[in-house]
Amino acid sequence: MARVLRLTPGQQRIEAHDVDKGVDCEHKTVTDDDGSVLLHLSTFGSRDRESPRKSSQSLQFDSGIAAELVDVLRATFGDDALHLNLQPRLDVAFPADGTTADIGSLIQIYRSNPEAFRALISNDDAASDVVALANRRKQVEDFRRLLKDDDYFDSVRKKNFPNRGSEAVWQDFFERNPWIFGVSLSGQLLTSWSPDKLEQVVAGHSIASVGKRTDALLQTSGLIQSMVFAEIKTHRKELLEPVREPYRSGCWAPSFELSGGVVQIQGTVHRAVTQIGERLNDTAPDGSDIPGKSTYLLRPRSYLVIGNLASLFGEGGGEHQDKVRSFELYRRELVQPEIVTFDELLARAEWTIESASNGSGADSR
Repeated sequence: MARVLRLTPGQQRIEAHDVDKGVDCEHKTVTDDDGSVLLHLSTFGSRDRESPRKSSQSLQFDSGIAAELVDVLRATFGDDALHLNLQPRLDVAFPADGTTADIGSLIQIYRSNPEAFRALISNDDAASDVVALANRRKQVEDFRRLLKDDDYFDSVRKKNFPNRGSEAVWQDFFERNPWIFGVSLSGQLLTSWSPDKLEQVVAGHSIASVGKRTDALLQTSGLIQSMVFAEIKTHRKELLEPVREPYRSGCWAPSFELSGGVVQIQGTVHRAVTQIGERLNDTAPDGSDIPGKSTYLLRPRSYLVIGNLASLFGEGGGEHQDKVRSFELYRRELVQPEIVTFDELLARAEWTIESASNGSGADSR
């Protein structure tokens, strides 16, 4: 029996032992006087010996020698033969409730070994979903800030669109996040009609007619697809006329911006249907029709995204019931377009992200 103190390459001339005279080897952990753990290996005499089975030779390794032995084994046989799929070790401490790790620690670990993170992600079937969900959560946070923080919204407009109006901020945001319209506007899943851009010219410019452009051209998903139109204003547009007195007792008139937006998108849809007809065929680069690829324009749905329901609150901070009633009755009686406020759009996007995060099966595509 011996305690191994040093592991070095041997110089002896040694041949392979006969398998028929092989022995059993048992392993066990023991504790030294100083509390350190040792690995104990014991061999027993060959099976053809007449004497009763008893320990023949034994070796003990501490953690240091064991680590050296692991290196020798890997160098001799290779990781594949040893079935080792070694990746850099990353220790992340999670709180007791298991909710999330400290972001600062994760960032520090990622910077120390980014390749390990990339390897983990590339081997994870759900990684793409996690990354997509994280990005969408970030976009929803930006949506909330644009809606709630006036100074932030103004700074974005001045920085990115100094010579354009406030609508440009929202147009740019939804161009980068068309999925928000897809999951928030309708019970059906809506996708961008063009993979390149939401905003599209839907009725051509000519000497007899002005061109019509819609802020967002979408289509329903399914075996049969229908075209959907959306017009984007800003969250600062009034929903009702900004006057101190109602139009009549208890009745507040829709604002100029709201009624104007309704007429605008109604005209856009009318001209598109008149010019395109009931059905638009997808075409190949040479102009030929693509079989089975078409979009219908049969009384197409349309949406006007405008304003904020907070504008229906009174001076005391509560809901102004007459204003709420006037606005809701006005939009509910409209056949087209459907009117959606920015805060309603945000609420649906937030619900979609949270549902996906909690694994409740909401479709966040």
